[in-house]
Amino acid sequence: MSKTIGLIAGGGKLPLLFAQRAKKAGHSLVTVAVKGAASPSLIRLSDAIHWVSIGQVGSLISFFKRQGVRQAVFHGKVSHASLFKGLRLDWTALKLWASLKDRSGESLLKALAGELGKSGVKVLDGRSLMKDLLAPKGTLTRTKPSKEELKAATRALGQAKILAKSGIGQSLLVKKGAVVAVEGMEGTDVAIRRAGKVAGPGVLLAKTASPNHDWRFDIPTFGPKTLESLAKAKARGVVLEADRCFLLDREAVARAADRQRMFILAL
Repeated sequence: MSKTIGLIAGGGKLPLLFAQRAKKAGHSLVTVAVKGAASPSLIRLSDAIHWVSIGQVGSLISFFKRQGVRQAVFHGKVSHASLFKGLRLDWTALKLWASLKDRSGESLLKALAGELGKSGVKVLDGRSLMKDLLAPKGTLTRTKPSKEELKAATRALGQAKILAKSGIGQSLLVKKGAVVAVEGMEGTDVAIRRAGKVAGPGVLLAKTASPNHDWRFDIPTFGPKTLESLAKAKARGVVLEADRCFLLDREAVARAADRQRMFILAL
């Protein structure tokens, strides 16, 4: 990794965690932050920062060029729904948008990475400097799944992998072997709320990465916010794909799950 590293930051905690690690490792951090999504705390963690709206691709690339950025990472959430509501594109973004047949979030990010590559900026694996966040294999709470729940979790994770491979989503929720809700563009937390309404207490969340996952973008992540949604839905637990999902605030999340008598399992 080069001395100067670029960060394209959306919402949530991941951009902050990457910024902290980059600074600790001695990198100069140049951040492009998405307005309305990225945290203002990135200002104090960045050596240079530029705020953009979704669709300002030319501005993003120009800023990285001026700052001498040759390597960059993507981290953080940007609502996929925002791509279809009042989106204002600059000329560079308009050309990308017009060239795409598939306008899914992943396709747009790959197109952006390609455009960055033409400008001499390589997009790195999002796990760079962040591998300590990957969920290790095993039961991560004192609360253990029963034998039947372990079987259900294993089956649910397999179903989630099929879903992810199809490019539909990274998460699904099951109860008594039946798929109750599938994550779509609205995200995991909304899917959990739907599952709670449809099936009541006792649902199980499975989260995974696609077998051909592009690790430059959108690493599956489980953390306090998702646990809170599961608690409100009175879920029984969560199963993650080991070493392929980020688990944020691991010890605190495990303690909180135990208080709710929920298990966290990585397979």
